[in-house]
Amino acid sequence: MPLDGVRGNRETIERLNAELLSRPSHAYLLAGPRGVGKAMVARGFAHALLCERTPGPGFCCRVENCPVREAGKSTRRGRGPERAGAAAAARCECCASCVQIAAGVHPDFIAIARAEGRSEVLIEQVRELIARLGTRPSRGARRVAIIDDAETLGIPAQNALLKTLEEPPGHTIIFMVAESERALLDTVRSRLRLVRFAPLEVGDIEAIVAARAGVDAERAAALARLARGSAGRALKLAGGTEPPIADLLNALGGARRLDFAQAQALAQEFFASREQAAENFELIARVLEEILCLKLMRTPPAAAAPEIAETMTKMAETFALDALLVSLKGAVEASAAIDEMANPRMQAEQWWMTVRDALGSQ
Repeated sequence: MPLDGVRGNRETIERLNAELLSRPSHAYLLAGPRGVGKAMVARGFAHALLCERTPGPGFCCRVENCPVREAGKSTRRGRGPERAGAAAAARCECCASCVQIAAGVHPDFIAIARAEGRSEVLIEQVRELIARLGTRPSRGARRVAIIDDAETLGIPAQNALLKTLEEPPGHTIIFMVAESERALLDTVRSRLRLVRFAPLEVGDIEAIVAARAGVDAERAAALARLARGSAGRALKLAGGTEPPIADLLNALGGARRLDFAQAQALAQEFFASREQAAENFELIARVLEEILCLKLMRTPPAAAAPEIAETMTKMAETFALDALLVSLKGAVEASAAIDEMANPRMQAEQWWMTVRDALGSQ
């Protein structure tokens, strides 16, 4: 959608848009929690800069209802790319530039991200991007590049980017998108204009979930409260695919009987990677907050399903206040440590043993 229709972080987006229209920097780092729309905003600015019909925040492409984007999804589901693409282009009302950006084939737009099944953005992807940025624009006055999942760039890939960031082509604007700037080298960070995105408000997440997941208002409100400021997380919960709330709650319910081997197994199952650990510690912290509110204020728990709400209610009745506070504090600290690049499995093992001790002493 045009940038004026993006929910959340409105002041940040408006300030960045004003800067891009007047005196843009050569490279930006959009940093903030996962699922708040950073990559979507970066792509929106690519449209705003390259749109041929109405450049600016009101660019002509409607991302939420673009046949070309739907054709891309169809192709990924196994339909013929030529047939799907031709049919979509015939129905699309966007300008040629926006259509090409949506389809990922615009000659002046380059976007790279971590490939599915990979743990990092590959140095080969970075080298290809650098080579393309070295040529002059084909259709207009600028090239726009997006590096998503920038926190997964390895040190060699970041070093390869340094020369481009130090001496950027005058016609290029680069957007790097990351959860945290701390994962990047100081030499890289110092060459980027940092723009921080905040977690979304509950009301914004409710509206996004209701519109995109097609759930009723009550369930959208519950999911928004559980999502801890992330629309992406709320939409995953609405899809019922992840994160594994029921499994984590069951493990939490039996934590007072854990031994170290069982804590290791839970760490391996739910906290093996940095991304998985960050997601699940965020979820655990939110669930414990809900249980704490239920215990202290009798506030009905936010839950995606009745059985989850029932489990949370039982925990509020059986868990001591001190145990809940220790568990919540530990989850928040573990999440912060992982953000600082601590080993996720070790943090999880330590947290599970802390919870066991807290529950065992109540």
